[in-house]
Amino acid sequence: MGSFLKQYPLPENFKDKTELAFELKKIVNSLIDTDDDTFKNYNELIDFAKKLKIKYKDAGQHYLYHLIIGSSLNKEDLPKKFDFEGEDSVEKFLRSKKV
Repeated sequence: MGSFLKQYPLPENFKDKTELAFELKKIVNSLIDTDDDTFKNYNELIDFAKKLKIKYKDAGQHYLYHLIIGSSLNKEDLPKKFDFEGEDSVEKFLRSKKV
């Protein structure tokens, strides 16, 4: 989990979500690493991320957005929010795709 936290450091107010974030990253990895549907799953992740980016001007201020697009976080400018609400929830999306 150490390398995970280096790439995706959690802001202090999200420290209680470390296990959840790690679990969701494992789901992202499993979706991308599945042999048969790799491109389908990858495209679904990208399409979902694009939808969020279009809908929310502050998408980059959501921790789980960075988790699904694979971008590293800058410790000096960490996201202010953890996830999106309702149907736009990254956690909800990933759990619905879990293989």
